Amino acid sequence: MYHDIRDNKNSNFDNRYNLKSFINITDFKSQLKYLKNNFNIINSCEIQDVINSKHDHALLTFDDGLFDHYHVGEILSDMKINGTFFIPTQSVRDRVVMRSHKIQFILSCSDEKKLTNQILSLTNNNLWNKYSVSKWKDNWWSPEMVFVTNVLRYFDDGTITDKLFSKIVSNDEVGFCDEFYLNEKQIKALVSAGHKIGGHGFTSHILPELTNQELDIKQSLDYISKFTTSEISFSYPNGKYNQETIEILRKYDCEFSYTVVKENITKETSMLEIPRYDGPQDIII
Repeated sequence: MYHDIRDNKNSNFDNRYNLKSFINITDFKSQLKYLKNNFNIINSCEIQDVINSKHDHALLTFDDGLFDHYHVGEILSDMKINGTFFIPTQSVRDRVVMRSHKIQFILSCSDEKKLTNQILSLTNNNLWNKYSVSKWKDNWWSPEMVFVTNVLRYFDDGTITDKLFSKIVSNDEVGFCDEFYLNEKQIKALVSAGHKIGGHGFTSHILPELTNQELDIKQSLDYISKFTTSEISFSYPNGKYNQETIEILRKYDCEFSYTVVKENITKETSMLEIPRYDGPQDIII
């Protein structure tokens, strides 16, 4: 699993791109060489064919429909490797920055402690104890990063996040999207080059928290059907899903969906709960 892959040249966002969850192009190419030398790289529809193989296999996925991924596709093609790119409908089609990205860029442009105090003053609530504790066992963020992310993701209805993004990061959301997300021409180019695409939700918000996750998923799958007649695949936004999510995906004939659970695929693995390792953090060369 990969997200941003770029050589950051914008000092305004150094604090984001220097986090260990992101990777530069040189290191990414090194990881690709390692993977190609040690694994047979496949795509989703080949999983069942190789599940009992004695050889080692891997597949590469890229979340969030980022502008970076157009150039990633070129790198993969040059190395004769295929990847699967998961597209967030609202961000790509409507040029709306997904909330999780707004939060990341707000944090990258802010002093964490000052931002925490600012949010506490805006909400007029004593939220620190509830939202400053990470839900991840291997958390490496500061308590302030955890607090800001949790409050804006789980407490805020989007109003505070939008105001902070406009004030701190950019007041031109469409222009920001044009430099950050893929466009439809680039998606078509990825498909023409032999790469796979899949859905990543309409809003890419946490699905079980939506009042109508079926509508969100349907809109997502309808959108990617414009670009491909290949097998239907999906990546759970923020890795979150429940049994209802799985049933909805089955209803719309989704064959493969990806989690963020760090495990190898086995013959017992459900194709709607495929685990993934995080490339930048988990591949050690």
